[in-house]
Amino acid sequence: MLAENVVIYIKQANELPIPVTVRIEWLPDGKIKPIMYWTPDNSCYEVKHIYESTLLAFLKEKGVGIRFKVKAELKEILDNMICTRHETFLYLTDSRFCAKGFIDERYSHPSKVYVPVTVDVFPNAKYELVYFQVGDNRYMVEKTLEVEPRASFQAGGIGVWHKVDARLINHNNDDDPNPNKSECRQAALFRELNKWFIVKTA
Repeated sequence: MLAENVVIYIKQANELPIPVTVRIEWLPDGKIKPIMYWTPDNSCYEVKHIYESTLLAFLKEKGVGIRFKVKAELKEILDNMICTRHETFLYLTDSRFCAKGFIDERYSHPSKVYVPVTVDVFPNAKYELVYFQVGDNRYMVEKTLEVEPRASFQAGGIGVWHKVDARLINHNNDDDPNPNKSECRQAALFRELNKWFIVKTA
């Protein structure tokens, strides 16, 4: 039976839900895109196609959150595996994934730069930052140092502040662009409703 605190799961018609950890890309406009997910046996499925995304409020079962219909493929295929690709529904039944993007003039500030962020979300909706991108630079989060609910002192806003150690990496893999001189930085990212921003430095 699914534990009560599990809100991230996959479910096919007439079958029980299966809790998963899902990696999502959180885009600057507030939309989210599932990239891959891990089932309880540590099998990793890559999302190959998203057929539809629907707010749970518009479905028969109602509730908050979002449901994706996806085609996923097992990343590591063993010799004895027959079924390596399937279509399923991926549920993120938590309000933070369907917050309306009403970042209006009350929250706007010229120093805010909304950025794409990649996040691993666990079955209980707790999450870890994995990557973020600022302009042409892509960073891997090596460690989250602090998390607390507060706005930016400089740019205002509402939401949750994340202080992280990050390393510059290539766009298509996790390697350093210049292995002889690894570029690391400490960064502050803010999750504001359903968007992420950094504060533009002078």
